[in-house]
Amino acid sequence: MKNIAVSANGKNLEAKVGHLFGRARFFIVIDPDTMEWEAWDNLDNLSAVQGIGVLAANRLVRKNIRTVLTGSCGPKAFQELQTAGIEVFLNAKGTVRQALANLMKGELDRASGPNVSVTY
Repeated sequence: MKNIAVSANGKNLEAKVGHLFGRARFFIVIDPDTMEWEAWDNLDNLSAVQGIGVLAANRLVRKNIRTVLTGSCGPKAFQELQTAGIEVFLNAKGTVRQALANLMKGELDRASGPNVSVTY
């Protein structure tokens, strides 16, 4: 499970998980084998009028992310991630570190669809 991206409100492992995938201020990208991580700024996508989730999803696809942890994800972004073969885990809570630990313990369920019906 390499290259995990977690939507986040801040730029470190202690940041809270971002509630809305496309509107996350940052994505914390983690290699769970080494626990090396980096913060990717999502500010450019946040200024878009529409398609914010799709823009964020496309960036993660280009960067070979294999797994996404987030609070909520809309249908268009979810479709982009799913089409690229990226596993999505929704309803992630707490800090980035806590969400990653919950994933590693098998406490998060892989999403079969979006959990937001409205696109932003």
